[in-house]
Amino acid sequence: MPILTRAELEARIGSDDIVRLADRDAPAGEDAGAVQAAIDDAEHEVLAYVRKATSAPIPDPAQPVLKRLVAVIARYNLWRRDVPVEHPAYVAYKDAIRELQAIAAGQVALPFDDGGSPVVSLGAGIGWAPPRVMTDAALAGMGP
Repeated sequence: MPILTRAELEARIGSDDIVRLADRDAPAGEDAGAVQAAIDDAEHEVLAYVRKATSAPIPDPAQPVLKRLVAVIARYNLWRRDVPVEHPAYVAYKDAIRELQAIAAGQVALPFDDGGSPVVSLGAGIGWAPPRVMTDAALAGMGP
């Protein structure tokens, strides 16, 4: 089950950009299979991180966060990973990888559990704080 289709990728980054990026030997036209290869590679990269966090099946259709991550990486793949570090495709790719690393480390919850039902939106912040040290009882003996 694919996470992202070509039509969804086109809706996210534009069909003109996809055709231009998939034409590796301009002006001959789009190279056969270039777009699907970029999407497939992106899906495998995303799943490599996701599988470190869960073995739950990816729901059909996949969650928007997974579609977004695949689209960002597929766009970077279409650029043939040959862009300077300040290029928007590279910056977006590095942001996506940081998000995937957080998912793999368990710092960000996936939006589904083993049953495939929603758990938490990745857009929501997840907070953590150490136990309280400065309590009334701890401060009681410090007064005048």
